[in-house]
Amino acid sequence: MMDTKRSPTAASPPALPVDPHLAVETDGTLAGLLCAYAETYRLGVLPVSVGLIGEPASGALFGDVLRVETQAAIASRVERGLDRLVPGLVGRIHRAILGERPGIEVAALRLADTVRAEGAAAADDWTFEPAREVAQWSGRVGREAHRMEAFVRFERHVADGAETWVATARPEYHVLPILHGHFAARYPTLAWRIVDVRRGLALVHTPAMDRAAGDPPTRIVPAVTLGLGDEAPDEAAYQRMWRAYFQAVTIPERRNLALHLRHVPKRYWPYLTEKQPTVGSPRFDAEAG
Repeated sequence: MMDTKRSPTAASPPALPVDPHLAVETDGTLAGLLCAYAETYRLGVLPVSVGLIGEPASGALFGDVLRVETQAAIASRVERGLDRLVPGLVGRIHRAILGERPGIEVAALRLADTVRAEGAAAADDWTFEPAREVAQWSGRVGREAHRMEAFVRFERHVADGAETWVATARPEYHVLPILHGHFAARYPTLAWRIVDVRRGLALVHTPAMDRAAGDPPTRIVPAVTLGLGDEAPDEAAYQRMWRAYFQAVTIPERRNLALHLRHVPKRYWPYLTEKQPTVGSPRFDAEAG
């Protein structure tokens, strides 16, 4: 059993207090939050709220608002330091803030600072609210990302002779930033887009042969900026084949709707090809899965 006893280390100053009058603004990225930690550590206090640059600050009425510019070198240094203390902690924090829960950034800063001051045990101390909150939201976002890896369905589009594979989804959390690795490894030579219709954002992948040196393979852009082209002429036929496959492998006597709904909740169905009725064919009984 892991020892979760926490105590200040002799080598580090104690955990920083939260200043009820200080709000911080960042660009909303993990790198921005890490830079915010570096800046507030320099000030000797943690903020009571973290918001987006340009949006009204909350939680610090009549107080100071500190705007933090994201600097890759500083973010990288903080990330290395935290991961040296607790391997995987930065990934946990990243997933947690993608849950978009108000106040989760402050919990992440308190957790990071307490780990700095009291050691690795703080990260897994479930009696410490920031550690518990970050772990819970990290788990929720991780599970949603895992489901998106399974439930994304690409359609082939063509514009000016160029082929693009497009998928739409409505994830509960902002998982696009952590989906790129899975799909970039699986489809490295394809130009694909995953559109998050809930947030109006798209994860865009450009194959190595089509991008300039130094450009990242994936980026997140507003969905309205995409030119998706028209659906390929044979796309409808492939979708019919996909639905026919699911009908063929379905064994009516073994249907278990409760179990099916637990593995494939209904909120994903509008974006699953196999759940759509086939025009001109006997309707697939989606309720029975």
